[in-house]
Amino acid sequence: MKPIVAIFMAAWLLSSSLTAAQELVGPVTHIRDGDTIEVSRVPIRLNGLNCDERGTRLGNQATAAMKKLVSGKRLNCRLNGEVTYDRRVGRCSLPDGQDIGALMIANGYCGRCDRYDPSGSYIAAQKKAGRYRGSFPSYCKPR
Repeated sequence: MKPIVAIFMAAWLLSSSLTAAQELVGPVTHIRDGDTIEVSRVPIRLNGLNCDERGTRLGNQATAAMKKLVSGKRLNCRLNGEVTYDRRVGRCSLPDGQDIGALMIANGYCGRCDRYDPSGSYIAAQKKAGRYRGSFPSYCKPR
């Protein structure tokens, strides 16, 4: 039984497009909401931003905006090694190099989560959008 499990795991690792550098390149296979997508069936929680939950007015708008932005696209995602629930954590960019988190923030669909953007890479996007109208969970506050 152990050789079969080892073969299965090796095949899965080879097919997933994940490299040792925590990079995932592949097609968008599902959009869960404004800040969680699936690339090559791998769930990714986008790091450094927060969107209201699907089922709320702002959350539904963010989900629709994300669908419009990434559906049918191939993304390049840099994962940071963290996992939250069933999702890997990272940042993804469009084929032209634009960061999808920055675009979602700059267009007012999501807000910058200070705690998970310690380098401040999303500050300019938040300034462009103005104050986020949605709610922030307590974990977004800097420690």
